[in-house]
Amino acid sequence: MKKNKLNSFLLSGLILLLGCTVTAQNCGTVTDYDGNVYQTTLLGSQCWMAQNLRVTHFPDGRPLQLGSETSETEFYYYYPNGDQKYVEKYGLLYSWNTCLTGYKPTENVPSGIQSICPDGWHLPSNFEWMNLEEYLGYKDEYRCGTDVNNVAKAMASTSAWATGFGTQGPECCIIDDLSKNNTSGMNVLPAGNFFNTFDGFGVDAGFWTASDGSEITSPIHHFYYTNATVEINCTPKAAAYSVRCLKN
Repeated sequence: MKKNKLNSFLLSGLILLLGCTVTAQNCGTVTDYDGNVYQTTLLGSQCWMAQNLRVTHFPDGRPLQLGSETSETEFYYYYPNGDQKYVEKYGLLYSWNTCLTGYKPTENVPSGIQSICPDGWHLPSNFEWMNLEEYLGYKDEYRCGTDVNNVAKAMASTSAWATGFGTQGPECCIIDDLSKNNTSGMNVLPAGNFFNTFDGFGVDAGFWTASDGSEITSPIHHFYYTNATVEINCTPKAAAYSVRCLKN
């Protein structure tokens, strides 16, 4: 055995022996129109933003407006829980209508819809989110237990989630030992949502897709603090949730 292979073999054994967690791989950083810089995580063939989008302009420079009410026509963004101090950590909330302005919804992989994402990135379709969750579910290092759907812990951050059940919740749920979360590096934070009022801050997170549900709804991929799985919920398009972009 060559020396470099032997060293690699010994290091792997040492990591397993000590019970260390291998840091998730990244694919560099990405900068949006406003100059915000985002960390990334590489999962299979997909390169994801590891932070929620917080841009206040379309990629061509057109400004979005800070919203204080729900709208189906205005290009609004909202502060998480209505407070600007949360933006740097939790990103901004956007309506689906804002995200899909000028685009036709799609289930394609890749979606091909840049939306409010930086150049070279796109708003993932429903199937692209599903592909990510399936990838994680069939990897022992990401899945919790034996159920391939139990991937919420692997994606959720290790802090900021409310502990309504004390320090433990149902087995494999997000708040069941927060220290075991985020093995994927996705670092999902509970930014909550806005629909006539702010709700869910600290207990849930939802991410828009480039796909359609009905005339008035669209699917989000939804994380809830006492759930082990990522749910797909059809949600009013005028509601505001978080956005993650995927590299082209």
